[in-house]
Amino acid sequence: MKIIDVVIIIGAFTILSYSINLPYTGQHDWNSVMYANIARNHLRYGLLQTKLGMLTTYDRVTPDLFGFFTHYPPLMPLLLALSFFLFGITQWAGRLVPILSSVVMIYFLFKLAQSLWDTRTGILTGIFLVFSPMLLYYSKIPVHETVVLGFLAMTLWFYIRWLKSGSRQDYWLMFVNLLLSQLTSWAGFYLSGYLPVHAIINSRSNLSKRKWFLTGIFILAPVIFILHNLHVFWLEGVKAQQSMFEVMLFRLNIGATAKPYGLTLSSFIDRQAYWINLYFTPIMITLSLIWLIVFISRRASRIKLALPESIIFLLLVFGFTHNLIFRHLAFIHDYMLIYALPFFALSSGVTLNWLYGLAIKKTRFAPAGILVILTTFILAGLPLVKQLFHSGDNNPAYRLGLSLNQSTKSGDTIIITSIEFMRFYDIFLRFYSDRVISATDKLRPSDFTNYDHIVMPKSYNFLSDADRQFLYNHYTHADIAGGTLFDTRQPL
Repeated sequence: MKIIDVVIIIGAFTILSYSINLPYTGQHDWNSVMYANIARNHLRYGLLQTKLGMLTTYDRVTPDLFGFFTHYPPLMPLLLALSFFLFGITQWAGRLVPILSSVVMIYFLFKLAQSLWDTRTGILTGIFLVFSPMLLYYSKIPVHETVVLGFLAMTLWFYIRWLKSGSRQDYWLMFVNLLLSQLTSWAGFYLSGYLPVHAIINSRSNLSKRKWFLTGIFILAPVIFILHNLHVFWLEGVKAQQSMFEVMLFRLNIGATAKPYGLTLSSFIDRQAYWINLYFTPIMITLSLIWLIVFISRRASRIKLALPESIIFLLLVFGFTHNLIFRHLAFIHDYMLIYALPFFALSSGVTLNWLYGLAIKKTRFAPAGILVILTTFILAGLPLVKQLFHSGDNNPAYRLGLSLNQSTKSGDTIIITSIEFMRFYDIFLRFYSDRVISATDKLRPSDFTNYDHIVMPKSYNFLSDADRQFLYNHYTHADIAGGTLFDTRQPL
């Protein structure tokens, strides 16, 4: 490993680790608390009891109350559990997993650009990756789409090496990383189709020797899909398949549950364009468009497709496949565009290096021009990144949840006097309290016997004055962060 490799790895890790211990309260951090809870359950119950499945329950419950999330392959929460096992169940240990995955992606895309073009292109690509608003924020969200990035990049790197060398070692390294990609996220499945097609286009002379290897790549996706379905059937029975089918229709924008969102083709395109401009910045978009225009003009001129060009085009197709298929998913979740980041970064790096090569022949100020472009790119994204980092500052469930965890015992039954509060913050409150919590807007006599504690939050509390007065007059209470805790076992 050369010095430049070490600089890329350490530099990327240092930059992306900013705010690594930020509470799980920000934009789309509901993913963080959801999967951190699943990982915590792996450690709490052990892999034999969770059966490697995504167990979603809170507190310690008996197996007959287990419930599993079955819509994704199981590897990502297992990696989180490993990090928790090594470093403790902390926010930074959870965020470390996607950060490491992002650093791995940056390094191997740097190596790819260096191999197919030159070192300067690799460095420029690395800069566009590291400082993109998309990665600066979402590299710290432990979700399938971020954790799979490293496996995808390694798959592509070893695929290119295998394509050039035919080495069995490179093939199996590619195969293993493709397998890990597909065990982490559905996006890895697309490469089982795209890589064989790309190999056929780029290595026709060697197809007879490689057809069995390409077949192995192609059949991996259906094999993993079948195994996943068998796994979730083992966990939840036939209702797992029913749930997956219903969610698939919803994500495809089909059926009654999807209609209230009012998703149309024009609204989908408008939102995707808005987010692309927001997260990839006008500079990256412009440079990528220049590359695409040149690419199309070369094809129109019947210039033979070179391997480096075909790799960028592969990243373009791959980057937007998931969003085009599951439009409803992409319409709701901006971070689904993270799959397009490698295309934007690599095409921007290649184009900027090409422009530099043209400019340096005419002016000695070319390096200064490149520096201005990169500085403008970085500064353009910082206001958005700052806003994203502060998006969870006013989340009331964080402190209230921690207080409930400290003020109650495992197994205590709790009800909070605000359905509206739980509509917005239920997953955050349940994760940080690690308690099973119900909700109501109106107290009933049975609540005082069915629950050990009643929580009255400071925000979103619509409890009547009469109910409030009754609680204060009849039960001991304690003011905790974010609310008031009443103990129904200790009447006044």
